[in-house]
Amino acid sequence: MSLTTPDAQQRRTFEAEDVFFSVTDPKGVITHANQTFLRLADLTAAQAIGSPHNVIRHPQMPGGAFRLIWDELGEGRPVCLYMANEARDGLRYDVEATAAPIDGGYLSVRLRPGVPELESAVFTAYDAAAAVEADERAAGASRHEAAQEGSTALLACLGELGFSSLAEFTRHVLPREIEAFLAVVPPAAPDPAAGALGLVLASTAAIARSITPFVARLGDYEQLAQRVLAERASIAPAIAELTDLAVQISRVGELVDQNAASAHSIEMTELSELTQRMVGWLNDAIAGFEALPAKLEPLQIALRDLAMRTSMVVLLNHVLGQFTAEVIASGQERGTEVRLLHGALNHSLVQVETELESVKDLLGDIPRAVETTVRSADKVMLRVDGWNDRLIAADLGSDGAEIASLSTAVRAEFARRMKTQYEIVGLSARLRQTPVRFETAEIREQLQHIAAGVASLA
Repeated sequence: MSLTTPDAQQRRTFEAEDVFFSVTDPKGVITHANQTFLRLADLTAAQAIGSPHNVIRHPQMPGGAFRLIWDELGEGRPVCLYMANEARDGLRYDVEATAAPIDGGYLSVRLRPGVPELESAVFTAYDAAAAVEADERAAGASRHEAAQEGSTALLACLGELGFSSLAEFTRHVLPREIEAFLAVVPPAAPDPAAGALGLVLASTAAIARSITPFVARLGDYEQLAQRVLAERASIAPAIAELTDLAVQISRVGELVDQNAASAHSIEMTELSELTQRMVGWLNDAIAGFEALPAKLEPLQIALRDLAMRTSMVVLLNHVLGQFTAEVIASGQERGTEVRLLHGALNHSLVQVETELESVKDLLGDIPRAVETTVRSADKVMLRVDGWNDRLIAADLGSDGAEIASLSTAVRAEFARRMKTQYEIVGLSARLRQTPVRFETAEIREQLQHIAAGVASLA
């Protein structure tokens, strides 16, 4: 049996609004879980609490997947991955699982998968990794050793899908899953009659409204990240073109220097010095373009991190609202879980604010770097016509025809080749115009209301 074999196992289905979560200690032992988690896992609270989280692990899931997850969590990063679970009654249910470190352990939130093509591709990768692990175990490897090989195989499969790491997969997939989720599931409705919990519920609804405009731009940030990647690809041709022009101008300079040494004229000396300055400006431009990829890559990552962190705020806010509504309906005292979810939400907002500042810094730094770089090339552009005219008019002896031919060719090519540089300037303009306004003041105010409500809970 494999995870991709159709109808190999009976499935438990659930609705998009059936969001469920669990909390574990640092060793992966369940400490808290909501009713939806218990229902789908076919567990009572007494059976779940104190059990290892792998109580719901599907037997066909490769160990390498969990190794990658624990590696990410160990680095303090959230992780998003599709998972096959198996309930106590033997029924399978597939989820999009988002896990993140919290104080004292880990929080795992699960949704019904909303991007079927990615889910299918990941489960195919699981089958490949599981086959590798089975071969390793058959050859005498320990379970730990087999999981290591499985994680390597799984990373290779993710690479084939276009993701260099599980972190990159999370950056890409979580915003897409949240967009799909928000399209069909509204936030929990406020309940003014519910006292302190009603205050919590009203605040989560207010946060959902506040964050909606920013969520609507998540796709724009992904598109910008893609454009940044495309612009990185254009830098190498730009460098090659400038380097070629620098070589041609240097050749002219060599011939001019030879004539200057024998002519001893002011004109020849000035032409020699101008040619040297032009080569220097081009070398400055080349160095600037060579440094750009190191600036663009962090921006690409930061944009995707911002989208991912924002998606985490949306997800945790929804979970807090839904769970609060669940507690109100049941009449149970679940203040500890509400506090945990509030703490996780607050921490996620801090991470959004940090990432937002990073993006803003990069969006300012890169245009400055691009403009400084192109300015160096512009210095040559502004002088190349006069430089060429002076070389043609100068008495350059036997080398005159070659010098005139070379300088005229440089003059003709310069405008054509600078088009590549100005395309990169276009990126600079787009970056300057990119809005990254995300007002967190209102969200912070609502979090304070939640904190006040939480403080009064048992």
